Amino acid sequence: MTRIFLSPEDVSSDIVTMTGDQARHLALVLRVKPSDMVSVLNGTGYEYECRIVSVHKKEVRAEVLSKTPYSAESPVSITIVQGISKGERMEIAIQKSTELGATRFIPVITERTQVKQTQKVERWRRIALSAAEQSGRDKMIEIDDPLQLEEFLGSIAPVSAGIIFFEEKRERNLKEVLSGFTEIKEISVLIGPEGGFTREEVAAAVEKGFVEASLGPRILRTETAPITALSIIQYELGDIG
Repeated sequence: MTRIFLSPEDVSSDIVTMTGDQARHLALVLRVKPSDMVSVLNGTGYEYECRIVSVHKKEVRAEVLSKTPYSAESPVSITIVQGISKGERMEIAIQKSTELGATRFIPVITERTQVKQTQKVERWRRIALSAAEQSGRDKMIEIDDPLQLEEFLGSIAPVSAGIIFFEEKRERNLKEVLSGFTEIKEISVLIGPEGGFTREEVAAAVEKGFVEASLGPRILRTETAPITALSIIQYELGDIG
C-alpha cells in the first residue's frame, strides 16, 4: 500500500487533503484513482488507512477509514553527521540512512570536502521523504542545512555517546566502542567526506567527547560508511537482529 507523510494538523478530520508535490506524485506518477487505498502517517504513532475519493494533480482527497497504533522507529536516536560528498554519493547516504532508521542527518563542510556549497538541500529532503515512505518509517528524518564542521562542534555540548570514524584508528573497532554504550538512547556519528577527516578535525571532535573508531581493515567509500555504521549500531543497540 502506498504510504504518505503528512503533518499532524493535516490529519485532523475524516477527510485528508494532499497537495503540492505529494498530490502530483499520487496523480501523475502513481496514477491513483478514486477507491484506491493509501496509508497516511503523521508522526503521532498512528497509521491512518484511507480511501481516495478524488484525484487532481493539485489536490488529492481521501477518507479516513481506520486509525491504528503504528511505530517503525528505532529505540536509539541516531544522528549522522556527514561530510558532503560529490554527485550521487550524498543522495545515497541520505536515502540509506533514512531506510536504516537515522533520526537526523547533518551535512558538514570539512577541510577535505570538495563541495563547499550546495543548492541541493531541498532535493535531499525529498529523497529522505521518499525513502521514509518506502521503508515504512512513521517519522521523518530531519535533514539540516549544511554548516562548517567547526560550527557544528561549536554549537553542541560535549556528547555522552559520539563516534568519529578515523582510518588510522584501526585497533578500535565499532563493536568494541558500542560495548560501552549499552544504556545509551542517543548517539551521534561523524563520517568524513572523500579523503576522510584531518588529524586536527578528529582532535577537535575528541575534545567534544567523540570516540575514535574504525569500520574495519578496508577503506569504505563515504556513502558506504553510514550504511555500515547504522547497520552495526542498530544490530548492537537498536532493532535489527
